[in-house]
Amino acid sequence: MKLFCKEEMQRLEGMAERSGVSLQTLMKHAGTALAEEAISRLRPIAGKRAVLLCGKGNNGGDGFVCARRLAEHGALCTVLLLQGQPKTPLAMDAFRAMPESVKILSVQERRGESEQALEQAELILDCVFGFSFRGEFSGEGLEFLEFASRRDCLRISADLPSGAVCDTGRVSPGAFRADVTVTFTGKKPANCSYPAKEYCGETVVRQVGVPPVLLEGAETRFFETDSAFPRAVLPKPDPQSNKGDLGKLLLVCGSFGMAGACIMAAKAALRCGVGLLRIAADQSIYPILAQAVPEAVFTVLDWETRRRESEEKLRNALNSSTACLIGCGLGELSELACPPVFSHCTVPLVADADALNFAARRPGALEEIEAPLILTPHPGEMARLCGDAISEIQADRLGAAREKARETGAVVALKGAATVIAAPDGRCAVNPTGNPGMAKGGSGDVLAGMIASFAAQGLPAFEATTAGVYLHGLAGDLCAKRLGWRSMLPTDLIAALPEALGSVSC
Repeated sequence: MKLFCKEEMQRLEGMAERSGVSLQTLMKHAGTALAEEAISRLRPIAGKRAVLLCGKGNNGGDGFVCARRLAEHGALCTVLLLQGQPKTPLAMDAFRAMPESVKILSVQERRGESEQALEQAELILDCVFGFSFRGEFSGEGLEFLEFASRRDCLRISADLPSGAVCDTGRVSPGAFRADVTVTFTGKKPANCSYPAKEYCGETVVRQVGVPPVLLEGAETRFFETDSAFPRAVLPKPDPQSNKGDLGKLLLVCGSFGMAGACIMAAKAALRCGVGLLRIAADQSIYPILAQAVPEAVFTVLDWETRRRESEEKLRNALNSSTACLIGCGLGELSELACPPVFSHCTVPLVADADALNFAARRPGALEEIEAPLILTPHPGEMARLCGDAISEIQADRLGAAREKARETGAVVALKGAATVIAAPDGRCAVNPTGNPGMAKGGSGDVLAGMIASFAAQGLPAFEATTAGVYLHGLAGDLCAKRLGWRSMLPTDLIAALPEALGSVSC
């Protein structure tokens, strides 16, 4: 599903106007859509006390139209002007068209009455800012939005909750918390990406008059992944394929005490269809891996006494592979294994876990890798890579992933709720699948193995990563439904992969 950034929405509205759909028509339809959503959720609306928080721009104009529609259905409407009188011509026209039954209060001039209206409200509609908001709140408007967010009644936002930044998902302190967000024309990145997604509540898309042909032809940088994506990109093998045709994946993973990470990545890779799996592992864990993953072939390394020979074995293994995954459970061996892999790999390289921690200790190491690169950090690893606090990464997940992709030339999957996948060319996907039951050690190893498997089978880096993240979350959702999110394990994800892959007809 396409996600529309601020500039793209402005461009669409301009194109709609040139095609004969006036901005006044768009506002009328937006305000009506808001009213219809409120009426459908709060029946009967007649006699209900509705408070509309309105700004000075066109988002406030949507609110004025909504107030008129609600009043026509018998609601007792009060409009609170949080920024004074409307300033745009469209908003002023909509303001003047409200019936006398709608009570209008300026929060600066009639603070006490405004607070009382909110205290008595059974419905609050947030129409202060839309997709154009940037920066942070201040002043009395902030106080009223915070107060309104705490009210125990139905809360609906127009387009985006006031205080949510359209293109990044960042939220200002004091942003409005909605139960429902009615977004117009199409979803925005902030509707799908945390932290703003939490403030949106349930997002409902309503069409307000932009011609469908314009929507279909719109080119967007962002999208929310759906089942059509893996269905479209995953390779369909030739009936005469042999194991060599289905990809040759090298895993440089695992260490003494962390063999499980390598095992989970390996099994996930095999479940996702790679033809030949080779594991380059230290001799200390070879017996464990050989028993756990009998499908793999092994390059046994002796980092302690035969370092140069081990490096040579790694280079040879890389030369016969179509993709490589490094880092899962690698531990301190990352200091020995990462330099030769980073230097000599020419096939798609997935760097996870301890490979990312190694790179964080070696500024510039990722930029020197010539192979197509995929990074799969969780927020803590991303914070170390960026030199930022985890809280800052989480405050702008889209921005952090996109910046790291530009900086390194890698495809970056910033894991977590609504995982973000960013490509260096500006494309960005937000993933809708997954659940809290996946927040357990080992889930990331499963994901890394899946992505690496798809890359080994020939998918480009962005497609391999986006498909892998979607199917990983889908497998998690299947596990949560079957086992409950609290009880599910990362190994359950691997067992659910055949069903997840089957559901997208792969």
